[in-house]
Amino acid sequence: MPTDEPPSTPPARRPVRAAGIVLGIALLAAPAAAHGTPSSTGVGLAFPVAVGASVGASLLGGGLVLVVAGRRPVRAVVPLLLLVLGGLSATLALDGGPFAVLAVGVGATLVATTRGNALTDCGACADATLGAVTLHRGLEGVVLATVYAADATLGLIGAAVFAIHAAAETAAVGTLYADVNRPWTLAAILLVQVGFLVGVAAGWRVVGSVPPVAEVGVLGFVGGVLIAVGAREAYRRHTVSVPTPA
Repeated sequence: MPTDEPPSTPPARRPVRAAGIVLGIALLAAPAAAHGTPSSTGVGLAFPVAVGASVGASLLGGGLVLVVAGRRPVRAVVPLLLLVLGGLSATLALDGGPFAVLAVGVGATLVATTRGNALTDCGACADATLGAVTLHRGLEGVVLATVYAADATLGLIGAAVFAIHAAAETAAVGTLYADVNRPWTLAAILLVQVGFLVGVAAGWRVVGSVPPVAEVGVLGFVGGVLIAVGAREAYRRHTVSVPTPA
């Protein structure tokens, strides 16, 4: 467990972190760039505008689902989208070593053991995905606030990447619910936004306080859930012609 990792990132590594954000390879590695002395560049949009843009992109992804839900090509893409998002999250957690592997395993096990114990009529897979994505968006909110507080320009770059990522995650969640119940779809989309805003509020008040072990744990857990759900959805959609709750 990487509990002895230093709380700050050497200046030489900051350009690497920034490049990772731009490329989308290190979507949630950004907290390390914010663990230094907080400062403000005074450059870029106001923070509430950046947050609003990220929420807007996420809502756009969810709204698109409500428009095109039910179309077979859209449903067919969802398992792949979940696998990609889950794989990315798990990959970002790998520097946590054995603890990251454990977190991924816990997430995957949760999906396997909750089958038939759904909280809604949309199925355990949909519910597990909603919980994981909401948790993930909460961490992204903390990350965005901490990075923006340390460097507004870098924070805006992170906000742009998060906006794209949020649209994809929200679309995946919305599609799982839209298969069964449209009202639940809207509720799920809004819950994801609440998770993000709670994370933003927490990060803005406690700048640079994301412990590495917590980051690795969340990323690994979310990755495990999304990979497991993606695999089950791929199998289900391949073996049955009419979608049913997982």
